[in-house]
Amino acid sequence: MSKFIKTAAAVVVFGAFSTVTMAGGGGNHGPKPDPKPTPVCNEGPCTGSIPIQVTVPKRCELKVKTPSISLKDGAEASGQFLVGANADYNLLVDTDNRVGGGKTTKSEAKSGSHAVGLTVETKRTGSSSVIKLNDQQTNIAPGSNGWNTYNVFVKSDSVGISKPAGTYTDNYNIRVSF
Repeated sequence: MSKFIKTAAAVVVFGAFSTVTMAGGGGNHGPKPDPKPTPVCNEGPCTGSIPIQVTVPKRCELKVKTPSISLKDGAEASGQFLVGANADYNLLVDTDNRVGGGKTTKSEAKSGSHAVGLTVETKRTGSSSVIKLNDQQTNIAPGSNGWNTYNVFVKSDSVGISKPAGTYTDNYNIRVSF
């Protein structure tokens, strides 16, 4: 064979081999196409941007200002708590010894099998509305700097000598949720 034919045959064989190698080379090894095309800058500035997001989760804080409410037979006393939140929140106040199954201001302080009636009213500062026990308040907007102040007023029924002497107790419960 002549050198020319041998050279031409080698080019055809090696060319075919390199085409097979490139075509079946085990996948795409090149860079993946950018879903956002890169701006082409021939002259002048090139610009782009990266979005930044900060996610702030809903948070609440409860500050109970009054450690306990103590009152005498037939007397009144008050307490206070604050709710801090960065989103609208729900509030439920209740007592351990609420009277009845519905929304009410009536509860009892108990000592054994004896009880003294209580009237329990909660008001948010700046509002004349009474928040009853077991009455879910919803979508309350956070107050100034995120805080709302609540005042709790408790009045004991006057029982005189009709109940045995002793300490009668109840518990005021606060639940804040979103």
